[in-house]
Amino acid sequence: MENTNQLYLIGMMGSGKSSTAKALSLSLGWNFIDIDDELTKSFDMTINELFLRGEENFRKLEFAELQKHILQENTVIAVGGGAVSHKDSYELLSSKHCIYLKTSKNILLDRLKDDNSRPLLNVQNKDEVFEEIMLKREQKYEALCKSEVITDNQTIQDNCNQIMEIINVQ
Repeated sequence: MENTNQLYLIGMMGSGKSSTAKALSLSLGWNFIDIDDELTKSFDMTINELFLRGEENFRKLEFAELQKHILQENTVIAVGGGAVSHKDSYELLSSKHCIYLKTSKNILLDRLKDDNSRPLLNVQNKDEVFEEIMLKREQKYEALCKSEVITDNQTIQDNCNQIMEIINVQ
């Protein structure tokens, strides 16, 4: 296995970061951390409620949560989709082993069509806003990642198998 003791899964909302990270951590026998879940537990609020205080405030909370786990070994971390848009989080992630779960726009939109838990998509023109968000983030995901896993038409286990291949776990 490559000399890594943390894996950070990055990608758009709906790409399967949380589900894949959880399954991967079980396969590896590692810890699992979902940054969004940690925030909701810490503040006893939903992501939507935390977002009501403003996106910039939310991104600062997200960065602080990422920092809490920076030294934790043998950990798979599901990073919120928008963390890459915050300068400090981006810089922190740039020194980590990030794996980009890349998913095509149409599949993401299909997965998210009935999901009201995404504060940035609680709008009338969901498709248009989503495309804007994706355009802003995609380059950042690609710049940060050590490798990509295309999640279109794959199961969570397929994603895990591919990641384990990438990090040379048999």
